[in-house]
Amino acid sequence: MPHILIVDDKEENLYYLQVLLAGNGYAVETAHHGAEALVKARQNPPTLIVSDLLMPVMDGYTLLRYWKADARLKSIPFIVYTATYTEPEDEKLALSLGADAFILKPSEPEDFLARFRDVQTKGVVAVPDQPTAVSGDDSDRLKDYSVILIRKLEEKTLQLQEANEILQNDIARRKEAEDKIQHLAYYDLLTNLPNRRLLIDRLQHTLAVSARHQNHGAVLFIDLDHFKTLNDTKGHSMGDLLLIEVANRLQTCMRGGDTLARLGGDEFVVILQDLNEDVSQAAIQAEVVAAKIISVVNQPYYLDSYLYHSSTSIGVCLFRNQEITVDELLKRADIAMYQAKNAGRNTLRFYDPTMQAALEARAALESDLRIAIKEQQFKLYYQIQVDHARNVHGAEALIRWQHPQKGLVPPLQFIPLSEETGQIIAIGQWVMDTACAQIKAWENDPMTCDLQIAVNVSACQFHDPGFVQQVSDMLKHHQIKPGRLKFELTESLVLDNVEEAVIKMQALRDFGVHFSIDDFGTGFSSLSYLTKLPLDQLKIDQTFIRNMCMNDRDAVVVQTIIGMANNLGIEVIAEGVELESQRAFLEKHHCNLCQGYLFSQPLPLAEFEAKLKNISVLM
Repeated sequence: MPHILIVDDKEENLYYLQVLLAGNGYAVETAHHGAEALVKARQNPPTLIVSDLLMPVMDGYTLLRYWKADARLKSIPFIVYTATYTEPEDEKLALSLGADAFILKPSEPEDFLARFRDVQTKGVVAVPDQPTAVSGDDSDRLKDYSVILIRKLEEKTLQLQEANEILQNDIARRKEAEDKIQHLAYYDLLTNLPNRRLLIDRLQHTLAVSARHQNHGAVLFIDLDHFKTLNDTKGHSMGDLLLIEVANRLQTCMRGGDTLARLGGDEFVVILQDLNEDVSQAAIQAEVVAAKIISVVNQPYYLDSYLYHSSTSIGVCLFRNQEITVDELLKRADIAMYQAKNAGRNTLRFYDPTMQAALEARAALESDLRIAIKEQQFKLYYQIQVDHARNVHGAEALIRWQHPQKGLVPPLQFIPLSEETGQIIAIGQWVMDTACAQIKAWENDPMTCDLQIAVNVSACQFHDPGFVQQVSDMLKHHQIKPGRLKFELTESLVLDNVEEAVIKMQALRDFGVHFSIDDFGTGFSSLSYLTKLPLDQLKIDQTFIRNMCMNDRDAVVVQTIIGMANNLGIEVIAEGVELESQRAFLEKHHCNLCQGYLFSQPLPLAEFEAKLKNISVLM
């Protein structure tokens, strides 16, 4: 394998030629300047040498002179491969010193290999003899050589000066970019206030200082009231203008040493240092600052000629020493801020441990609820729906949560939470699927084959884009008879978007699903909507049933609902029937179906089926 020596002071040039030649079957050795090349060549003479011209320690011209003066090396072909060519004299001088080829960088790989192989084939074109004395030609050659070297050194010097200027400018730009990155890392882009990262750093420092000096400090968690409304109605650019102006106003309320930061969105945080050692005095000092903030935020804003009024809710949490972590401190201030929101907004509240305990219990319940969904800890209870002759027409399926440690968890504790967290969709799907499975199981029993099961559907579940398809898939899976499944919807759910409700209800009705309006009479709906909705039943809310025998107004409401439903051809049922007098009133006024403790409380499946058998025996 031919052995090639490559000489260049730039690693990228060495790498390029090394890859090119090695890939074409050559063994490659490298050197970074002429002196190194001579040492390596004398130790292991190559088949051919490729050298740059301008290099440190020993340049290519000098290497060429020594090469041709060496008895062992002068017969080895020498190729000059350079990018420093500026005049024809450069090539002329190299060839006069004995170079076998002069190739300019950059050169296409094919072109370079062609010239390279041509030299390899022809070998050394001419090996100049070394004269014993300096002839006129040699003197002129050396003079030309010196002139060219001086010129190239001057060119290189200029290049280095230009490169140095570029480098200095690059360093300046990089420093500017690093400063900008540093600023972006610690400051909010919109308001130029410290961001969350810098806030946490300063809060940690403040806690440490408080521990040394035994003074109190305070964190004020500030949230603008109804900021989302401004964003939604006037656009985010208007919201940004408000945030900038609020930031400017808040800075006027700061004392020396205090920190104001933007946490994100419309939330700001203030760190108050060096408050009184006495907790009550420290609270007064924090309250003064908070009250000042509320006052300045309340002043009118002119946002791009638009007049706007704002307010803020502030949560305050005092601290001393390092008793709690930074995260815990911010969480407590946030909790206090929500207390201020619940108190009517535009006010401040100090952190209340009682609320913290309630939130922790809620968080634990939310976590348990996720596990309950995964492990199917739920059960369905059934409450019968009967006519006045005690004939059973159906049942309402009511979910119960059998917690492994806490026992039976009431629906009022976990249903609202599941709606807030979106878990109601998975829970509702389970309820529907379980109810359909039960309907299918009852089809082979003459006692239960005609029963209808009513299932409550939440607004979150009903408005889910995939709700109709989910129900369709479930009905196809269980293959239940049409009319056996009934969905109970609240007035507010249906009337939130009547057009959407009509479309979905009609689509589901085509699958055999019936509909009942639950808690009818408690909403603020226009009764004209009843003619647009594909309803099968109205369920009178139990609050009217409870008082109708004692309160004339409730009695009138119940009679009106019954009469209206009958006139519209809609079935009517009363829930919460607990007394015989209530049942008699309903029968008198032609409400034919009832549900309540007078007939049965909600029962687990086995007890419900036993109840049905007892009723059948009595009938």
